Amino acid sequence: WQFTIALLPQDWLDAGGDVFSLFADGPFDASPAWWSYRHPQLEEILGSALSKGKSWHSDLTIWGNEQTDDIQLFRSKGRVDSITVRFDLRQPNMALFQQVIQIAQQLRLAIVTLETMSIVPLDVLRLLRAAAESRAAHFVLDPASFLSQMESANTRAT
Repeated sequence: WQFTIALLPQDWLDAGGDVFSLFADGPFDASPAWWSYRHPQLEEILGSALSKGKSWHSDLTIWGNEQTDDIQLFRSKGRVDSITVRFDLRQPNMALFQQVIQIAQQLRLAIVTLETMSIVPLDVLRLLRAAAESRAAHFVLDPASFLSQMESANTRAT
């Protein structure tokens, strides 16, 4: 039910950073992209869209609610490791889609869909289209069909 994106520094991409390399060693690891990124108002700007939520880890700052919409900032040794945004597609918060575009523009960040590993242009209609075409949207629209397709795919894979 949640459509998840990652935010990555545009400067890292402009310098030749490869999104696919962040998936190379198994689970998504954005930390190489964030190595040199600094912005004095990072947390203030990220927190402009949703109120601060409850975190389950000392290195994690959450705005919003993990069960609905949230923005997660993970740090390691004081440095940003990753920023992800999850949109609850059961009750889409249209303002949040627009706010995330504005946040990305303000912080010079790119939007990457974790499902497709593709960069989404900083345009709300393109972000909405990516959400609408996601597995999360398919699940929300027809959970039984989605689960049946996942079962079929898993059966073929084994």
